Amino acid sequence: MKKLIIYDESCPMCKVYTKGMVSGDHSGSLTRMGSGQLTQELIARLDPQRAKHEIPLVDLDGGQTLYGVDTWLYAFGQRSKSVAKLLSLHWLKTVLQKLYAFISYNRRIIITSAPGRWNLLDLQPDFHAGYRLAFIVIVSSLIGGLFSAVSFPIWLPAAVALVLGQLTIACLYLLRQQPDTFGQTMLDYVGHFSMTLLLGSLVSSLFLTIGYTTLVPLGYALMIGQHYIRTYRLGLNPWLSVCFTVLVFLLILPC
Repeated sequence: MKKLIIYDESCPMCKVYTKGMVSGDHSGSLTRMGSGQLTQELIARLDPQRAKHEIPLVDLDGGQTLYGVDTWLYAFGQRSKSVAKLLSLHWLKTVLQKLYAFISYNRRIIITSAPGRWNLLDLQPDFHAGYRLAFIVIVSSLIGGLFSAVSFPIWLPAAVALVLGQLTIACLYLLRQQPDTFGQTMLDYVGHFSMTLLLGSLVSSLFLTIGYTTLVPLGYALMIGQHYIRTYRLGLNPWLSVCFTVLVFLLILPC
């Protein structure tokens, strides 16, 4: 019985984990295909809306198409029937579905990617305000936890003030340039901004923890680079990144 996993080929995360799913299948029944290779025949087997948010598993022998968590359960079942049975428990499956949706709706924020080329079927996830807000709260909490656990060589009130300053600049810019889509674009920006701070903070805290304080600025450099990349891919004015760079230097120069 041949099964085909269809993944969003412009999503780096999707590429990695679907490759792992296929390589972990010792039966040889699982294969995968990127969205750019889809044919009209395969597209007719899919629910276009579900396929954006839940990775499809098409039965090439004409059986039912599975989505999301059910796709994962099938892949796990190929390796361990007991694990698949455990994950199929109603309450646990419900939790997994919520977690899956959280990651799926935010996957292009977690790992930024360039806009994909045009395909017969668009697999870019829709915007979901609830999941985006939840993502921002969780990432912000992780950043706060890092600052609590690691003694960063910066004054915390100054860091908070500069973060709020950057968000205010972005807010004013978007209100002026994109008033019709302000809410969605602002939440997208704050999501990317949060990931930028988290990645840079993780690198800096790692070097602080192991005692390589001279390498701490690499974390700040990562923040700046990530901000340029992410705002560029959002189609926002590069002056936002210039402002962010200035604020980062204002923060670290007194150290």
